[in-house]
Amino acid sequence: MDKSELSKGEASRKRILMEAFRLFATMSYERVSFTVMEKEIGISRGSMVYYFKNKEGLFKEVLTKLVFSTSSIKAVPAAYRCSLCSFYNYYIEVLKREQESLGQLGIKNLNEALMRIENSALTYVEHFKEQVLNWYHEEIGIWNEVIQNAMSTGEIQNDVDSLIVSGLFEDAYLGQSFKGVFTKSGYEPDKLKITYDTIYSFVKNR
Repeated sequence: MDKSELSKGEASRKRILMEAFRLFATMSYERVSFTVMEKEIGISRGSMVYYFKNKEGLFKEVLTKLVFSTSSIKAVPAAYRCSLCSFYNYYIEVLKREQESLGQLGIKNLNEALMRIENSALTYVEHFKEQVLNWYHEEIGIWNEVIQNAMSTGEIQNDVDSLIVSGLFEDAYLGQSFKGVFTKSGYEPDKLKITYDTIYSFVKNR
C-alpha cells in the first residue's frame, strides 16, 4: 500500500469516527445502526466493517479517541508542564479549539454530547466505570506533576499539598462540564479560566 492509499484510508477512518461521534451524541446506542450510519455518513457498511469490525468496535473507538481524549489535559504539550500558569492557560485554549472543531460537526453543546455517549457506555461497555476512574487518576497525576514542578521552580508556594490542589483544578473542570450539559452551548472556557486563575492566586508565590 502506497502513502496515498494509506492517507486516503486514514481520512476515511477519521471521517467515520467523527460522524459516528455525532450520531452517538444525538441518538441512543440502539438507534445508531449500520443502516443509519450508511445513510448519514455516506460510507458503505463494508468500509465501516473493514475499519471497525462491528458497531461495538466503532463505539469503543469513539470512546477511546473522542471521549477520553476530548478535553483532556493530555493534549497540552509536555513542554508546558514546567509552569502551572502556562499549563492551564494552554489547556483553556485546547478546550476552545475542541468546541470550535465539534461545532463544525453541528454539535453545539459538547458536554451534552459527551453525556449522551457516556450514558450509552454505562449500559453497553463492560468496565466503563473503571475506565473513567483510570482516566480521572491519570488526569490528577498530570496535574500533580505540573504542580510539583511549579513548586520546585518557586512559581508557587512549596508547602502546598499538590494532590489537593490537583483535585481542585480537575474537579473545577468536571463541575463546569456537568453544569454545561444543561446550558445552550456547554461550558464556557473563559469562566473555567477565572476559576483556575483564582486557585492559582491562592498558591502562587507572592
